[in-house]
Amino acid sequence: MKKTYNTIDYEWLTRPTGDPFVDAGGYALDEFANHFPELDILELIMKATDIYVDRWDRNLYSFFLNSTITNPHFSGRNKIVNKDYFVSLLKNEGGSKGICRITGRNTIVFPCGRNNTVLSGSMKYSNFHHCFQAGIMLSKEVIIRFFFLPLSCEQLDGRISLISSSNPKISEFFAKRLCVQNLQDLAKNVSRSIIKAKSYAPGTSLFRFADMIVNDREEQFQDIDASLDLYYFTNYATKPDLSIYKLPFIILRFYRFVQKSIYADDWNSFVSAHYTLGKAKYVRDKEEYILQDKESETAFSLEEFKYWRNSIYEKLLNEGSILEDMLSFIREHSFNFNIVRTYQIKIRHMKKETIDKIEQMADFIISTNDTKGVSKIIKELDSFTKSVDLRRFVIKDIVRKNYEEGNEDTIVTVNDYVNYLFPDINSWKDTRDILLIAIYERLHKMKMHVATNDAINIQK
Repeated sequence: MKKTYNTIDYEWLTRPTGDPFVDAGGYALDEFANHFPELDILELIMKATDIYVDRWDRNLYSFFLNSTITNPHFSGRNKIVNKDYFVSLLKNEGGSKGICRITGRNTIVFPCGRNNTVLSGSMKYSNFHHCFQAGIMLSKEVIIRFFFLPLSCEQLDGRISLISSSNPKISEFFAKRLCVQNLQDLAKNVSRSIIKAKSYAPGTSLFRFADMIVNDREEQFQDIDASLDLYYFTNYATKPDLSIYKLPFIILRFYRFVQKSIYADDWNSFVSAHYTLGKAKYVRDKEEYILQDKESETAFSLEEFKYWRNSIYEKLLNEGSILEDMLSFIREHSFNFNIVRTYQIKIRHMKKETIDKIEQMADFIISTNDTKGVSKIIKELDSFTKSVDLRRFVIKDIVRKNYEEGNEDTIVTVNDYVNYLFPDINSWKDTRDILLIAIYERLHKMKMHVATNDAINIQK
């Protein structure tokens, strides 16, 4: 970027601020400037203006309300009006000395509203802002960064999606990647607006972004613990709205774990069975979804359905449990128990000793029962509705049976029973489900089939 203007602090055009919208706009500006290094800041603004007006037909309504680009009053004169506005900023016209609300700098600030920022409040109502100011007071550098924000976003189901991270390097990677995609589509003459996301739901979109740093850029980001945030918003007309979807670092770390080669096939097969789109049904043998209507049948491959809404992703994002889903899956399909172990310890905060004890109980059940006996135990465990049912089972079918068979080693001690298997009144359900999963996992390894009435609805 040519540094023509001495009224600009060029460092603050790209320096991280902590505001995801401003930061994304700054990263997009940096990438945009790299494509046009011969231009100065005003020329870059006008280059982006050409895209917004000529190529995208001023379709920035979800970003800016009645701006120099979107206001119909300026139709036919948008470029001129927009240039005049930014020239006045560069000359500090209409500004006053003050504190920028986003950067915290003591500099020349300007009143802003929904016309040139995102979700900041209307300038018409001065009592909305601090000290009855005319708007949110921002520096020209921040205003310029907001102008480039659309280049770092994508459309998702009628709204705008912005991906950000607790780690600035990851935020920069995503913003610049999306900016490049927008510019590539413009170069191919296939762009009519900002790019449209392939994903059908914000939750799925978050995990597809996670794929980029876990799989596509593993070496670049493998040592970075970070969270991902998806800002799902619109600034349109009288209905501005914002929803924030969070992928915490602990979930991202777990996701990185299940994408290891030893676990990826099992995990991906499990997740693939939980996508939804209309009445499409998953055919596991073919690894595809089939959607039937009266006249035709349509098949969807992984590259297509991996962008659909997924109940496993949504439970992980909403702090729900996927343990019952794992149990339902392993009844019919093999599944690495270490995924369950890691999920329970790292995500659900179950004690390692509890998992160890449950596995020991599962080994005892398999080793001391024939197929008929194992089948009976599975049906019995499925039927439990109260904590006392499982407690009695542990005492009768584990502790007492182990004693009666004359085994020297105690499987469940008083300490195990109180502190690990039943530490509180609600943990018994997870204990029961994990015990069932451990039993099924061993049956799959032994290639042993037992009659378990798979259609039974597990009691909760």
